[in-house]
Amino acid sequence: MWGQAVLFLFYVFFVRIFPTAMVPELLEDFSITATSFGTLSASYFYAYAPMQIPVGILMDRFGAQKLLAFASLTCAVGTFLFAISHALGLAKIGRLLMGAGSSFGFVGMVYVCSNWFPSKRLALLVGLGNSIGMLGALGAEGPLCSLVEKLGWRPTVQILSVAGAFLFVTFYILMKLRPQNPTPHLKAQSLTVILIKHLKPVCSNYKIYLNAIVALLFYSTTAGFASLWGTPFIAQKYGMEKSLAGYIVSMTFLGWIVGAPLIGSISDRFKVRKPFLLSGILLTGITLFPVICVDNLPIWTLFMLLFFVGIFSSPQLLNLSLAIELNPKQAKGGSIALTNFIVSSGSLMIQPFFGFLLDRSSAGTIKDGLPFYSAADYRQAMISFLLALLLAFLLLLFLDLKPKKEPMKIANKGVRV
Repeated sequence: MWGQAVLFLFYVFFVRIFPTAMVPELLEDFSITATSFGTLSASYFYAYAPMQIPVGILMDRFGAQKLLAFASLTCAVGTFLFAISHALGLAKIGRLLMGAGSSFGFVGMVYVCSNWFPSKRLALLVGLGNSIGMLGALGAEGPLCSLVEKLGWRPTVQILSVAGAFLFVTFYILMKLRPQNPTPHLKAQSLTVILIKHLKPVCSNYKIYLNAIVALLFYSTTAGFASLWGTPFIAQKYGMEKSLAGYIVSMTFLGWIVGAPLIGSISDRFKVRKPFLLSGILLTGITLFPVICVDNLPIWTLFMLLFFVGIFSSPQLLNLSLAIELNPKQAKGGSIALTNFIVSSGSLMIQPFFGFLLDRSSAGTIKDGLPFYSAADYRQAMISFLLALLLAFLLLLFLDLKPKKEPMKIANKGVRV
């Protein structure tokens, strides 16, 4: 059961990242600029972001088997539409369906861990499952670039569609078995009532919004650079094959896989979050700066620097721990949901915004009938990632980590403090 849920999470990461392996091909086939391409890729988040709030409640209400089967089928249909599309509108619909299905990936994996296994195994299985899932993002860089070069982008995406259909069949067959002690489904209350109950105590706490904005700015490097624009930038800057550039950028995700469980366990041991976040933001900027601004770096240096960019970016997951700790215990679910929603909503703007900056830098340069973006154009636009990290660092300094106090009643007095 755990392996099946982790496999779907692996697929979700793959589906989210794959456009970065086919940037030139998509620009040419759809005759679009960088801004339009960023919007196409980010269409995934238009469905993914708003689903972050209700998806956990839906999982409790309907269970893993039905929802994960439905989610994998939705991703399969979305990738198929994307593969056969010749109009930009149909491709965007495909990305929307991918985002809607993918929104169940991480929550579904956590649900299976918490319902099929004893609680003492929860942290280990969730952490290990997330790291294995992120291997999908790594595979969607270099290996997928090589496949696109051999087969073309349409057959490659069709293969992803078949993989989604395979997951649907296996979910339907293998996950019919119910756990021995399933979580009671939430059938007594309407979804609206449950949402209000979970979110009401959270929305009045300004610290949640500040923490979520810091998380979004910190994540911009992963969402914008590693997930989409890094591969074409490295390929253009160094005149190398796109597949090699993809392998280089994929080191960011390898760094996340190594850093997230390591830094998380150290943070838990010392019971501190803010120092790790401040250090992570600062070191991410320091290691990303030479990748963007320094010319003629040795190839091995690029591999090493982006690996450390991933490691130093991984403390961003601690923002979720802060979201829980800044609110009363009964608001834990709402805190995570609202934080995820803000980060996902911001992510849908990062990719097209960078495309806009790239178009602005190139001033409409055309080469062989297509938009042309030089290494200098990319560099000028990518300064925005460094500025986002600087802003995240400054905002985090103003975040007071004292938790919001719960109202207390004095016995026999009825006085609220």
